[in-house]
Amino acid sequence: MADTVLTETQIEDLFQSWTSQVLGVTDPSAVRIGWPMDGSPAWEIGSDVCFILVSYADSPYTRQIQTDYAPLDDANAQVNQTYTVGLRVSWTFYGPNAFSHADLVRSALYLDSTTQTLASSNVALVTDVPMPLRAPELFDGQWWDRVTFWAQFNELVMRQSSVPYIGSATISVEDDQGDSEVVQVVEG
Repeated sequence: MADTVLTETQIEDLFQSWTSQVLGVTDPSAVRIGWPMDGSPAWEIGSDVCFILVSYADSPYTRQIQTDYAPLDDANAQVNQTYTVGLRVSWTFYGPNAFSHADLVRSALYLDSTTQTLASSNVALVTDVPMPLRAPELFDGQWWDRVTFWAQFNELVMRQSSVPYIGSATISVEDDQGDSEVVQVVEG
């Protein structure tokens, strides 16, 4: 079994694709990853545009790593590490339908189909999603409709590696003067 961990690009692609499906858009410029390099906003004031930003979120839960060992072959053991990566995904919507699009995406997070889509990538929603926040943005002398909300997710990560068994060990005892004596040699 190989490691199961998503790259940042895979996580961004997952949420970009899902958001596009929820909004029913096929134009790739309607749901974007990150922010425009040529400045902001870089589209027409009447256009509906969504930006997705994925970042990692720390919590006491994400700091726990479960490590298990299992026999692999005569010389090695398999090490299985399982842990949770916290994700924070924020959506920022611009345009005349900014709030209705934010509300639609937020409500779609709770659908069974979303749960299944996310689960196929070992991702799960933390079901405490705040309401979208409307905060118009002044740009170039015009007020642009802007609505932002975010949600937290947990990604289950599983990593595997192998370690060799201890083949032998020498046990020695040292006295206060620094003299040591071999007590036992153990071989596997």
